Amino acid sequence: MVAVEKAGIPAVAIAARSFARAWQSCVDGWGQPGTAFVTIPHATTGQQADFIRKMVDEQIDGIIQGLTTIPAAPKTSGEMQNRGQTTEIFTIEMDETPEGLDAVNRFLAERDWSDGIPVLPPTPVAVERMLKATRRQPQDVLMVMEPGFGLATVEKIAINAVMAGCRPEQFPVLLAAIDCLAQPQMNHRDMQVSGHSEAPIILVNGPIAQKAGLNFGTTAMGPGVVNSANTAIGRALRLCLINIGYCKAGSGDPNFVGLPTKFGMCIAENEEVSPWQPYHMDQGFQREESAVTVVTVTGPTTIIDSSSRSPEDTLDNIASMMFYRNAGAGGWLRGWQSAQVGHTNQRVPYQGPYHPIILSPSRAVIMAEAGMSKQDAQEWLHQHSRVSLKSLLATRDVPRDAAGNWLNHPELQHLENDPNATVPALESPEQYLLFVTGGTTHYAHFFYGTYGIATVGVEGG
Repeated sequence: MVAVEKAGIPAVAIAARSFARAWQSCVDGWGQPGTAFVTIPHATTGQQADFIRKMVDEQIDGIIQGLTTIPAAPKTSGEMQNRGQTTEIFTIEMDETPEGLDAVNRFLAERDWSDGIPVLPPTPVAVERMLKATRRQPQDVLMVMEPGFGLATVEKIAINAVMAGCRPEQFPVLLAAIDCLAQPQMNHRDMQVSGHSEAPIILVNGPIAQKAGLNFGTTAMGPGVVNSANTAIGRALRLCLINIGYCKAGSGDPNFVGLPTKFGMCIAENEEVSPWQPYHMDQGFQREESAVTVVTVTGPTTIIDSSSRSPEDTLDNIASMMFYRNAGAGGWLRGWQSAQVGHTNQRVPYQGPYHPIILSPSRAVIMAEAGMSKQDAQEWLHQHSRVSLKSLLATRDVPRDAAGNWLNHPELQHLENDPNATVPALESPEQYLLFVTGGTTHYAHFFYGTYGIATVGVEGG
């Protein structure tokens, strides 16, 4: 829409009312803040055609006005205008009164520079201390964060890390997480602007977990002092997405209802008690190296495994989570998804989704004691988590050539007319990401993945 306007062709967007602020934020970011739009009461997804036409017809006068009037371009916010300048330093007076103690948080709230929870003041001394935890230069750019196209410099990331309560020894984990988000297959723009309740989860492996003080035992994803590192790192990433990426609630972030997981998720593998090799070794790292993996997920769903009497029972409980139609459901027959590379016309294909399964050590031990490796468990899930091909073809178009032949996986087309044929929900066993952590119990968490996945090494880890 912005490209059409910039080409001199009048255009009017039609946006659901709840997306109005998100629309304005996006066109601000694209440098065309005056692009016209009208609002309709509801999103069109899943609505009947007559209902959609009625909503649009009611806005015809506004559409005509938008096509025939040249509006004065609204001023963008100061933060958008000044984002290319050198770092500003603000002076805020504090005293021992309740108002004085809260002065920094009120200052940030007035500018929408927070996640809504009180932060630590990012003083120059505190930020400089954080920067000493990395060999990278303060103005090094790790990525361009959308939807606001903010430059994620090391210094800006450090500012948000201080605000979140991170300690310097935790900073390398945060930097690695942002290195992951910078990979095209993470499709981070869609994550940022989606109305879906999805968020990044940070998975940590190697010695850095203990250096950073991460809890990988009981209640590892819960509140409490024991989880201060987990909480601070996860929260710091969210603050970066808000303050650098301009993904603010109700504007850049149009998430229809949100989830508490969007405040931040960071967890380390319990390598000490896991019977299997840690996840980063599956990705080619050495055990003594440290790595961070980031996956975009929604959920979680708790798996109760108290009545299992065999490894297959445990895996069957996990496989039962695959009933959700959009959790993969054979979509790989349509081909891989693709993501835009930065601000170019290039796109890269990626395999997805990846579903993290946060597995209690005791559940992993049940499988290992029966002689089952992690790869065996993944293969079992791959073979037993299946969907009806007939149902899939009834709801999703499979790309074909002019002769009607499948473009992807033509070796399976002979099953097309078999009413009893099934296919794996996901394309490969590795998409079931088994991550052993937490305390020993009969529970597990299943997260529905949405896009790609990335794993990178940790500086000094």
